[in-house]
Amino acid sequence: MLELLFLIWFSKKLSALAAGKGRSKWWAALGACFWIGGELMGFIVGALLGLDMGAYGIAILFAIVGAVIAYFVVNALPAQAGAPELY
Repeated sequence: MLELLFLIWFSKKLSALAAGKGRSKWWAALGACFWIGGELMGFIVGALLGLDMGAYGIAILFAIVGAVIAYFVVNALPAQAGAPELY
């Protein structure tokens, strides 16, 4: 449940960051996709390493790394002055 609350909050932050640069608010989807993708990848890595309960910990760690990468990608977007939003 806390993961979902964080994901909603994080998506709103990414959306506001992208909108402040004149970009589409759909850049927030990058954060959700990187979080979920990182979590799945982390769980697979943990399972392949033979970690039973530790696989969840690695999944959360990979999800956090994915969220950080998504934040840096959206933060690095150049600002668009006066460009119309397509979405």
